[in-house]
Amino acid sequence: MRITTNQVLQNYQSNLSKSTKALYEAENRVLTGRKFSTASEDPASASTAYKLRKEYLDTEVYIENTETATSHLEAVESSTMEISTIAKQAKALILQGISDTSSTESRATIAASLREMQESIVSSSNAKLGDTFLFGGQTTDEVPFELVDGQLQYYGLDVSSTDSSVQAQLKEMENAKIYVDLGFGLAFEDGDVVNNSAFNTAFSGLTSLGYGQTEGMDNNIVNLLGTIADEFEKDPIDSDTLDELSLQFDDCRSNVTDFLTVLGTKSTFLESTLSRLGDTKTTLNDKIVSVEKVDSAEAITDLTWTQYAYNAALKVGNSILSQSFIDFMS
Repeated sequence: MRITTNQVLQNYQSNLSKSTKALYEAENRVLTGRKFSTASEDPASASTAYKLRKEYLDTEVYIENTETATSHLEAVESSTMEISTIAKQAKALILQGISDTSSTESRATIAASLREMQESIVSSSNAKLGDTFLFGGQTTDEVPFELVDGQLQYYGLDVSSTDSSVQAQLKEMENAKIYVDLGFGLAFEDGDVVNNSAFNTAFSGLTSLGYGQTEGMDNNIVNLLGTIADEFEKDPIDSDTLDELSLQFDDCRSNVTDFLTVLGTKSTFLESTLSRLGDTKTTLNDKIVSVEKVDSAEAITDLTWTQYAYNAALKVGNSILSQSFIDFMS
């Protein structure tokens, strides 16, 4: 079978084109440090890289959400600690006022101090982080608590009301949710977020301060302080009533302590979540590098051999072209 000069030239041009392309790609890998610049160069790796980068960006969002939730939680914990400290000081004053050695004047002073502590607790319960009220539950842009004629209200509702409809509203407000996605596989069921698939950042002050009544006594620590102050202003005092109110105050303090325990658990959870997300981000970055980035030494070696192959192709071409010219002249 006779091979014509045109066939030889066409085959040479094809091989030279491939060598030129290979040289260009090798040079590009050295210059950019990437295994491929377009998806068409390596579709499988490009698809893998896209998925990894999307997961990486999602993880960065989860980390940002976790850091924001942590800051919010720390502010809530700080304000609750203030309330706990005030409650501890109030308990000491209550015990002092109940003692047999207290005078009418000293009890009046204690009553005044307890009313100031009411105001302090309300102030701490209306604390903000930026423009967000910490203890507003689902409503974060309005002042949640207000003392009206010595009685605490939560968004206009009397927290000590015995009315069943008011109690139902308060319970619903206490259980309000604001979910953020921390990468647990956000899921919905009947249009609602599945509890364990996201983190709830809503905190209602009703949980720590209490609401409703038990056997005619306030469950709310602020209103209870007011009731105890009223008793201290009486002359003579009713020791039995004050003893009962003092025990009820212990229960209210326990609510605050329990709330702090819950906050501590949530804080630990967020800390471990942030650590896990940080590890995930590092792992994903390593995978992205392995898929997209070239080994510098390997890339330079590859370029050297590709350059050698290209130069060899040029020499072969020179030989073919020279022979073709001689044949033409003949």
